[in-house]
Amino acid sequence: MIAPFPWFGGKSRAADLVWSRFGNVPNFVEPFAGSLAVLLARPDEPKTETINDADCLVANFWRAL
Repeated sequence: MIAPFPWFGGKSRAADLVWSRFGNVPNFVEPFAGSLAVLLARPDEPKTETINDADCLVANFWRAL
């Protein structure tokens, strides 16, 4: 999956590198949610995922979606 919208400071170009280094982690925490580019690029079946952001509207958007 790709991020549905661009985000300033987004990590979409680094997502493949992140997952190649992390591997298949059992609990992934995304501290800077934004467009969720890293989480959406996850190559493996998700287990437990937690998103967070200083902007509560961003976190609420993803929760509602």
